[in-house]
Amino acid sequence: MLFLQYEGEEPFFTIFAQEMWANREFIVTTHFGTVYPRPGLFPWLIVALSNILGWANVLIAARLVAITATILTGLTLAWLVFRLFADRLLAVVAAAIFLSGDVLLYRGWLAYADPLFAFFTFGAMACLWVATNERRNDLLVLAALGLIGAFLAKVLTAYAFYGVLGLVLLWKHENRFFLIRPASLALHALAVAFPLVWTLKVVGGAYFDNVVLNVLKLPMHPPSSGEYIKHVLLFPLSTVGLLLPASALAAYGIVRSGKIRPNLAVSDIALWTACLNLIPYWLVPGSQRYLLPILPLFALPLAQIIVRSGEFVISLTAKVLMANIAVALIASMAAIPLYQRYVRGDYAELARMIMARTKNEPIYATDDTAVGSSLVANLNTLRAPRPPIVRPPSDFKSGYVLARDTDDVESRVYLTFSVGRNADGQRTRYLLCRGAACEGKQP
Repeated sequence: MLFLQYEGEEPFFTIFAQEMWANREFIVTTHFGTVYPRPGLFPWLIVALSNILGWANVLIAARLVAITATILTGLTLAWLVFRLFADRLLAVVAAAIFLSGDVLLYRGWLAYADPLFAFFTFGAMACLWVATNERRNDLLVLAALGLIGAFLAKVLTAYAFYGVLGLVLLWKHENRFFLIRPASLALHALAVAFPLVWTLKVVGGAYFDNVVLNVLKLPMHPPSSGEYIKHVLLFPLSTVGLLLPASALAAYGIVRSGKIRPNLAVSDIALWTACLNLIPYWLVPGSQRYLLPILPLFALPLAQIIVRSGEFVISLTAKVLMANIAVALIASMAAIPLYQRYVRGDYAELARMIMARTKNEPIYATDDTAVGSSLVANLNTLRAPRPPIVRPPSDFKSGYVLARDTDDVESRVYLTFSVGRNADGQRTRYLLCRGAACEGKQP
């Protein structure tokens, strides 16, 4: 998994880190030299690890950060379950369930900000829950710090996930009044104030406007009515699918052992919090990776059902989860590389070809899709220690432009090439040239 080529939007985050380090600008995140409205905790960690591993391994560094965050989320879930139940077996099963299935096969290692965001978000929620259960102010401090970390990792929606748990605890937990003590209110006020101070005072008001728009904007391409109805109908099934194979094992345990009721006082809090947080994603179609912070809350009752189903189901679960790991290894070594090469295209090979064509001439880019960004991230690595590739200035005299369309800038088409395939056939990209870069050269 560490050595696979760029997948999806992974290059956005390595480009953030490459530009951050090259420009020594650690506050305002940029992509192709243009401000990108997102806090920079994930790129900070990529920068730190890349300086240890070497910048040629920036993608490995990014994935190591994501994998570490995923493992820490699983350990946090084990800690939460143990604090609530004092049951080591239940804690281990819950963590194993979270770390299996979709998280193991894809979401947990992908170098997106989501694993880091999920760790801080769920960590804050777990600290809040245990703090309420045990009346501990020190854990409230950790919860507030977790919220701040989640915001710096990605976006403000961490506060929504956390706030829903707070409301459910006020509703269902016997220690509800602990949450409205002055110390709790003060800590949470500071946590809420941090994003405002960061964006308005540290980064700047214009950046704050971009962050808000990025959070609140509707999908760029709203689905048709048929697609929307399909999404609404299939969303519960797709959510259950994220929790496979544990969701199927829990269903089998119920059928085999009869009606199994987990600890309702705890499971109600977990399920109400998870289901209420699902509603926005059910009503507004979006990526399933956004659900990562609440998957541990589903893993908790699933673990209870499996553990209470008896030794046979527990043993079966262990065998199935081991098989799940074997499938993940086969996928990472064979299936995904084949898919990437013949469907996605070989970005590193294309980047080397572009480098051979362009020599030492300036290279710019306007293709900020996942495809273009994957090529640019590879080019940035190959061109080092030269500065990362940025958008072409309006008055540039000579050089090349990596573009999605021939009319992106006023230049001549120097090279046309294909990058993998999509539903419509081969994906075409262009290398444009201007000025002396075009003279006397034939692709």
